[in-house]
Parts: sequence; structure tokens; C-alpha cells
Amino acid sequence: MDVSRNMLYMARRFKTATVLNFIGLTVAFAACYLFLTQVAYNHSYNKGLTNYQQLYRVEVPAMFDHSKWQSIVNRFLADELAKLPQVEGMALLQCWQNDCRFTKDGTEFTFKSCKVSNDALKTMAPRLLDGKLGWKDGEQKGLIIPASVAVKYFGTTQVAGRCMWNDKDSIVVRGVYEDFPDNSIIDNYVYGCMGDENEGNFQNYNYNCYLRLREQMDTEKAKQQILTPLVEKMHQMYIEHGAEDQWDEGKTKESLNLRLQPITETWFAGVDPEHDRGNKAVDWILQLSCLLVLIIAAINFLNFTLAESPMRIKSINTRRVLGSSVSSLRLGVVAESVCTSLLAFLLAVIVSYLLSQWPFISELTVGSIALGDHPLLLVCLCLAAIVVGIVAGVYPAFYATSFQPALVLKGSFGLTPKGRQLRTLLLCLQFLITSVMVVYIGILYLQSHYIFNSDYGYDKDEILYADTWELLDKQDALRSELMQQTGVVDVAYSQFSLGTGDRYMGWGRGDKNHQVQFTALPVDWHYLRTMGIEVIEGCDFNEHDGDVMIINECARKKWDWVKMDQKLLDEEMSMTVVGVCRNVRFASTRIDNNDSPMVFLVYGEKYLKEGWTNNLGVINIRVAAGIDKVAMRQKIKDIFMKLGAKHEPDVKFLDQQLENTYQEEFRFIRQVLVFSVICLIITLIGVFCMTMFETEYRRKEIGIRKVMGSSTGEILTMLSRRYIWLLIGSFIVAAPLAWYIGNQWLQGFAERTPIYWWLFPSALLAVAIITLATIIIQSWRAATENPVNSIKNE
Repeated sequence: MDVSRNMLYMARRFKTATVLNFIGLTVAFAACYLFLTQVAYNHSYNKGLTNYQQLYRVEVPAMFDHSKWQSIVNRFLADELAKLPQVEGMALLQCWQNDCRFTKDGTEFTFKSCKVSNDALKTMAPRLLDGKLGWKDGEQKGLIIPASVAVKYFGTTQVAGRCMWNDKDSIVVRGVYEDFPDNSIIDNYVYGCMGDENEGNFQNYNYNCYLRLREQMDTEKAKQQILTPLVEKMHQMYIEHGAEDQWDEGKTKESLNLRLQPITETWFAGVDPEHDRGNKAVDWILQLSCLLVLIIAAINFLNFTLAESPMRIKSINTRRVLGSSVSSLRLGVVAESVCTSLLAFLLAVIVSYLLSQWPFISELTVGSIALGDHPLLLVCLCLAAIVVGIVAGVYPAFYATSFQPALVLKGSFGLTPKGRQLRTLLLCLQFLITSVMVVYIGILYLQSHYIFNSDYGYDKDEILYADTWELLDKQDALRSELMQQTGVVDVAYSQFSLGTGDRYMGWGRGDKNHQVQFTALPVDWHYLRTMGIEVIEGCDFNEHDGDVMIINECARKKWDWVKMDQKLLDEEMSMTVVGVCRNVRFASTRIDNNDSPMVFLVYGEKYLKEGWTNNLGVINIRVAAGIDKVAMRQKIKDIFMKLGAKHEPDVKFLDQQLENTYQEEFRFIRQVLVFSVICLIITLIGVFCMTMFETEYRRKEIGIRKVMGSSTGEILTMLSRRYIWLLIGSFIVAAPLAWYIGNQWLQGFAERTPIYWWLFPSALLAVAIITLATIIIQSWRAATENPVNSIKNE
């Protein structure tokens, strides 16, 4: 049988249906490729590191909730772990990074930098391109840089011993390493040596610690080896602070814990908010969505081939009469389906390549989607295309050859009741999948609306902010200049930018009667009024305040002993509580901000004498409502430069920066939206094919009904009613499934939207309207055709 000739014949006879079916298959394969690259990214995280099986991240109980874990540890613990015989190497990295500016031949470069322990890079083991990968004890000078930085700054990677110039000095390059893979927990920073910073300190939790093990380590045994010296140091600290009567050795030992997290499992661990950005529910949904899109496309293809089978029965059975074997006829039908599926796959590959060149695609995906980076995935999808073709061709092939040729050649055939039931079942499955996706995208958008429209506790829409490190000694002059600008309401300084991260400074304090842990946000006395934060008890800060704090409502409820204008605790360094403010969303909605003690504090003479620095490097500018914020941003930049800033500041809008905090969630929402649209389109193509089949084989019935007086509207209602009942039945099954999947995703947020009842009928109505429109468009010709023509033709 001539496969290509038959394919062209059927394509010419059913042009619209063939094109739509081909589009559905192409879109399904392209979408599967794009989003399976995201699944591959998730499951290959950290697997590009050398001997990644030996690498582990050290985690300890979270500061505010010991039932949870955190990846921030103290240096004492890290150094003790490094002494264990099972540990081949230990990497200690500061948990923050800085922007470092370098110049060369008048050109300025800005690179991220971080300080690490002597052998941190040796432990993570990137390929050394030039120089050395570490420092010796007492030897802190020099930088180790990635190849990307070396090429950008010097034009080559062979630069060990050469210098990079910052604003103050030249710094020698100690070594150059090959860039770490993008999907790894280690960033391609400019690394310096931390030396003896916080050596022996078990109170300062400022570091991420990674271990490379020689062999599998018994965590419980290691914990006991470390426990004794740690408990002794803690006991000594209590003695030095005159609090020995509070010492409880048994309780202290019970509170100490640690675990080693395999580095390949950190992506889904949810412990480090900066690096653990994976979500198992999201990963599962992506995999399931890819599978469902392929299933819908296969069902659609099967429905299409079933719809055209009765029209091919005469030609196929004529070939039987002329001597063709049944097996060859069946093989030919299946071969046509496989060829169609493979052609759609090839077109999907071309579409995927074009999409990989499109800049917008980076907002939808993470990691590389280049075809050359995923050969195995392409092979798997090619096999899937063959399977789809076989599935879509087998039943129609057997159906078309199941009749006696003599009976077939006498008249026309439609599908048997059994075949009609199969098509109906497949269409119901399509409706079910589409309904789940539409409701699910509704739940996702409810959460995104909640994130930006619920009460933050401060006026995020009127705030601009910037770093002022180059003007720290001119902050008063900067404030004065800004306050003279029309539209500027107030100006305040803070150490952090509110709401733009999940990691801030955590404090633990205690006296003989109370132990407290809280998030501490150092600010100046203007801050609360600038941000629009309401003080509900006590008073706001004033100009002469120092060593004072304002606590949030959550802290007030948990610390019931607190009194206004008195110290928080009965110890020398405790600050005075002057007020209580409303709970504010100081972190993202992934954290329950309403159940997290937080304080705004103003440093005074007592803390500054103890060595604390007033690092209020962030300026917050509140502008009046209706002011052109873009023009105001330029005015702020001009004032910075006027006061002597060497570099133009990066002035940001707080509301836009808050949106960037949720970029992973919004990327996933966009991905699900794309899947939902694809599912809906392919399902509508299936409805189109079903309607085409119905109208083609009910033309005589439709003609007779019109002769008997039925109107066009009644004919359309007759053809549509069945599909609407199928949609409603499918939606009843889909609704609880969509609720469950959506609720699982919402569990990733401590603050989340309720799932409103009206979402479900709204989703059903939307799908029903689009489905009805598709049916009416396809059925209109048959419903308005002259009945004489249809009866005569039949």
C-alpha cells in the first residue's frame, strides 16, 4: 500500500481536520520537550560536581522552630566536623555575597564575591585551569576566580599571578577554576579567604558548610564526638556571663542536633531559601502534565483516525477483493499513523529550536533548552511519537478490516455502538484532564493575586530604595537633599530591604527567666513612619532613641511579660521595648510572618561600644501617591552623583522587587498556564473531529428533522447537548482532583489564599462556552444546509 499517497489523499479530503490534528500533535511534542527539560534540570541539580556522591550539606535545627532545619551553621561546628576521620574535605562559605567593583583600562567590572575557608574550593573540586585552588594557614591574600570572570576581565584564563584593580588596591589572582554548572549549589563567584574569622565561635551562624566524605558516616556517632567539646564551650560561656544558675546540661544536649543532606537532594529540601528552590509537588505536576498532554494528543489522534475510518472502509475492502492481505492493509493504516506522528515530532523539534533562540523563553524555563544538551530526551520523545502513532492506528486498522467485503461494498458504514462508546470515553478523559488544568490554573492565580493584593502591613507601592555604601558618611546630606524634592514624603535608612528575602539577621537572647529568638531588623528612627507601619501600642521611635526596639504583634503575644519602656530581658545588653507594631510581611509568604517574632531596633551607644556597627546601608524613599516614580528614580540617581557617588546607584521600586522574590512560583504559574491552554486546544480539536464525524454520518437524520420542521437552533442544540453532559460529568470527577493538586501546591506557602467555591463553576462555564463555540462552528454548515441535498446525497 502506498502510505504517502493515502496520507495525501486523506489530507486533501479533510483539510481542516488534518491540519488541526497535526498542529495538536506538534504542540504536544514541543511542550513535552520544553518542560521535560525542566524536569531534567531538577533531577540533575548538583550532579555536575566532581564525585557528587561524596558531597553532603551540614544542617542544624532551625533557630525559631527546632522541628525544622536550616543550612546556616557556626564555624566551631564546621571545624569540629572537619577533624573527623571520615571527612576528606570541608568547605565553609559565607552565607552572603558582595558586589565587588574592579577596573581595567578605564572599564569597570562588577562581580559577585564571597569569602570561604582555606580548602573550600578543593573540597568542591572544580577543574583547576591555572594557579592554585586554596590557601595555606596564615595566608589570606589573593583571589580565586572562575574562568568566566578571567575571560571577561583579562581575556584569557591563564592569569594566575596577575592583579585585579579595585577602587583602593590591586589584588593578585591566586587561581582560576572552570565554572561550576549553572544548576549547582555553588556559584561562580570571585572567592577570597576568610582566614580565622569567627574561629572557635559557636554563636555566630553565618556559614554554609559542605563535607566531602571518604566513606559513609554515622551521623549519630559523629554528633556524639562533637557534642562534648561544644557543650563544654557553651557551659563556659554561661559562666563568663554570670548565668551559671541557668545552665541545664541535659536540656542543652537534647537541643543539639545535626544531619548530613546528600547534595543531590538539596534542590527539593526546602531548607536554604536561596538555593533549595525545587518543589516536589511542582516537579510531579510537571511530569504529570507532560504525560497528560501526550495522552490527550494521542486520544485526539485516535479520535481523528476513528472518525475517518468509515470513509476508508470501501477503499480498504476494495483492495481486499483485489488480493491484498488483511495484515498488509492493517500494517499500512498503522504505518500512516506512525508517519504522521513522526512528521509532527520533527516539526516539534524545529519549533523547539526556534523557541530556544527566543529571549522570552527564559521567563518560562530555567536552564538550557538547547537541543544539543538533551539528546536522550529527544530519543525518548521520538520513541513516544512512534508509540502514539501505533496506538492511534491499531484500533482503526482492525476496525476497517473487520467487515465482510461484500457487505461493505453494498452501502455506507458508520462506527458501531462499541466504537462510538470508545470515542466517547476518550473524549471524557480529555474533558477531565482539561478541566483539572483549568481549575488548577485558577488556584495558582488566586495565590498570585493574594501575594500582591493582601495586606503587607506597609505601603510597598510608594517606596523606592537603593544601597548607599559609597555615601555612608553623607547620609544626612543625602536625606536633606531628597526631602527638598517635590513628592518625597520621608526618607529612612535600614540594614535590610523589607520583604525582598527570607533570610535576615536572627538573634537569640536570654536571662534567668526567659529565652527568646527573633528576627532583628536594624533601622533608623524615621523607618516605621516612612514605610507606613502602624504602631498599635506604646510609641514610635524618636530622634533621640538608642538601644531601643519595637516588637511585632506576634512577639507581644509570645512574650507576655513585656512592658513598654522597660528592657525586654533582665540582662545588661537587653534593649528597651518602646512600642508594638502590626505584624508586617517582612519575609515572603513561604514563611508565616504572623507567627514569627520580629523586632525593629535602633542601635545606641551601648551596642556601638560593644563593637556592633550601624550598617544602615539601604535608603528607603517614600513618595506621594500619583508621583511619576520613574522620573523620581532619575532625580534620586542625580542627587547621588551630585554628592560624590563614584557609580550610579541601582534605585529599585520595592513593589517590583517583591515580585522578583516569587520568580520561581510565577515561572511555574506560566508553565501551567501554557499546559492548560495546550490541553484546551487539543481537546477542542478532539471535539471538532467528533462533531465532524457526527454531522457527516447524521446528515440524512438532520435533513429529515429539518423537513419535519426543526429549526437551526434545535438542530444545534441536539448536536451540542450530548457534549455538554459529557463535559459536566467529567468536571464532577475533575473538580476534587484539581482541588487536591492545587491544595498540595499551596502547602508550599505558610500564608495562602483559600480555594473559593465560585472558582469551580466559573471554570466549568469557561470550558463549556469554548466547547459550545467549537461545536456550533463545526455544525453550522450541516444545520443550515438544504435538507433536499443531504437526503438526496444519502
